[in-house]
Amino acid sequence: MSPSVLNVEKLSIAYGGKRGWQSAVDGVSLSIGQGEALGLVGESGSGKSSVALAILRYLPGNARLAASALEFQGREIRSLSGEELRGLRGDRIAAVYQHPGAALNPAMTIGRQIGETIMRHRPIRRDEARWRSAELLKRVRVSNSERALDLYPHELSGGMQQRANIAIAIALDPALLVLDEPTTALDASVQSEVIAILDELRRDHKTSILLISHDINLIRRSCDRVAVMQSGAVVESGDAHDVFENPTHAYTKTLIASIPALNFTKRDGRLAEVDTAGRIQAAARQTGPDAERQTAIACKGISHSFGSQAVLHNVELRIGQGETFGLIGESGSGKSTLARIVTGLQTPSQGSVELFGRTVAARAEKRAPGERRDVQMVFQSPHRTLNPRHRIGRIISRPLRRLAGLGRSRARERVADLLRSVRLADTTAEQKPRTLSGGQRQRAAIARAFAGAPKVVVLDEPTSALDVSVQATVLNLLNDLQREKDTTYLFISHDLKVVRYMADRIGVLYRGRLVEAGLSEQVFKGPNHPYTKLLLAASADAAQAVSIQAGIPGETQPAKGCCFAERCPLASPLCGEAEPASTDTGDGHLIACWRRDEL
Repeated sequence: MSPSVLNVEKLSIAYGGKRGWQSAVDGVSLSIGQGEALGLVGESGSGKSSVALAILRYLPGNARLAASALEFQGREIRSLSGEELRGLRGDRIAAVYQHPGAALNPAMTIGRQIGETIMRHRPIRRDEARWRSAELLKRVRVSNSERALDLYPHELSGGMQQRANIAIAIALDPALLVLDEPTTALDASVQSEVIAILDELRRDHKTSILLISHDINLIRRSCDRVAVMQSGAVVESGDAHDVFENPTHAYTKTLIASIPALNFTKRDGRLAEVDTAGRIQAAARQTGPDAERQTAIACKGISHSFGSQAVLHNVELRIGQGETFGLIGESGSGKSTLARIVTGLQTPSQGSVELFGRTVAARAEKRAPGERRDVQMVFQSPHRTLNPRHRIGRIISRPLRRLAGLGRSRARERVADLLRSVRLADTTAEQKPRTLSGGQRQRAAIARAFAGAPKVVVLDEPTSALDVSVQATVLNLLNDLQREKDTTYLFISHDLKVVRYMADRIGVLYRGRLVEAGLSEQVFKGPNHPYTKLLLAASADAAQAVSIQAGIPGETQPAKGCCFAERCPLASPLCGEAEPASTDTGDGHLIACWRRDEL
């Protein structure tokens, strides 16, 4: 048995407010040995992050903490002075948080931020700190680390930002690394690489890890043991493989049943949900759209650049009415840019968008009222798109009045109908966004998107920040609404299991180029473009971590040839000389690869 690095016994936390004290954590006990990884899993509000804040001594002033023991390497954390805590944080205990951009100082270069962490705890000169910073970026697999040191956070993708955060956290080889939802917003390949980095830390530096996440697959792939939290208490714990393969608590069974599988689609049935009594609802089979459909969206030769940096290259795309088209690819591949071009929030440098066979204006404000009503969007973070000062009823009624032309009283009635359609209570209309959970806010955002009876809805990472059980509810809801309204979806996600479940057809973007497109079944069963194979391998539960060198934006883009040639195991001299065209391998399955006969 390895010596205990962290020991928590009977930890309870409550927060004070206008309504008195509200319990957040109730009697949680856990321990982590040297070099061990413990996963803490559960829904939002279960108390996971409060446990992490208590360990780091970052609880706010209105928090009340009680515990039999809260020890790090045998020392009671609660008895440490402010000076001792500052010496401990960043040196012996480090943390990585959910939103990488928010954790980095936007006014400082990456090199300076890593270097300051080192110089604060070690008596070394600035030039040596810079050298160590470059070595740390190499450890987290950033190519051309010297150049990366001089970049600011906004110049990096989300995956690159998170690698920089991990580099800061491991700068001094901490004994304990606390990671709170570190991969929520990252694509499958970057997530796989983060797992590889954590494994390396444990193997080479004996770092202990507390990994907090609602992503069960992440916990399953990277942790030795797991503790499942519900309503502030640990309801099940043990060996990670045993708990997930043979769960005993009803809540753990529900979480696992809510996760889509790579071989499970909406045609196979609904995802498991939890009803108000806590029971798992049975899954019913459902059907997809007909094979032949009117074209709802057509992207014709879409290209776009931000300054000198090209992000989309001659994208050709067609989506049928009532169809769900899944768009996958790494961070920075151009998915969200294409979504904004379709909705008219971004003007393409070249190309056009057609809506039901008619070319529409590039900017939404120049489109006809009917065209604006027909295309709506649901974003990744509902808390950023719902006005915090307005009540939900007013937020939903505005598009009803402006897009659907309803009067005040009729709009009020329709708000109640829309709330019921997304399984929210009528009283939700009187609430403000901050009083709702993340899942409730996202359902309110979906209700707003459907207010004008759109024919097309663009969904940009609509479930990435949601718990698996809430995600199941939202995905089932989207499929229900699609069947009722015959709505077309452009569904963007980095979660391949979610895309597999939702999508009728799938497109794969890499560096702004559509490298593969076809029916969901074709894309997931192959043959595949080498990049698609990489994504599928990275998302598989039992896959070995895929080694990926993160490139600096604008630096590794080849001047000619295949955009994936530098990373492709099949690359030949021809691949570096000319860009391959998309070729139909059968039944409309398009792959852009010179070596397609060997796939």
